[in-house]
Amino acid sequence: MKILVSLLAFAFTLALTSPSVAEEAAHGGGHGNLAEKMNALFPQPQEQPAKHDVPAKPELASPAYFSEIKGDKASLQWKAVAGADEYHVQVATDPNFKWLVANDYHVKATSFEATGLEAGKHYFWRVAAVKTANWDTFRKSFFAMSMFATPAAK
Repeated sequence: MKILVSLLAFAFTLALTSPSVAEEAAHGGGHGNLAEKMNALFPQPQEQPAKHDVPAKPELASPAYFSEIKGDKASLQWKAVAGADEYHVQVATDPNFKWLVANDYHVKATSFEATGLEAGKHYFWRVAAVKTANWDTFRKSFFAMSMFATPAAK
């Protein structure tokens, strides 16, 4: 009995909706162009290949690897990278950059003044070029790394 009632309800629903669906399709309505209407309301994002370009790795200029720096500050310099808006500079007392002395994410120039250096230590520094428009992909290049030393006080 339940099956018979279900079939009867299905047939009745089909009979009532068939004319309205046919009428809708005849007047250019229906679901055929619904996708076009929705895409017009919500356009798809356009691909921008330039946003996926990762800046090149910077080339360090000075101080040279394992140079001795006298005093409590050092001027770190590197060559400009095409397409980079700013640079991420880190200075640490260990090669793994766990003990940071300086960590500046927004250096606009191609030089950085490391201050507060202690005598008799090795300092490791690295620079990465940053393209600020690359929020959806990699923003930074690989780090270019070097080190310098401060001679022990006599």
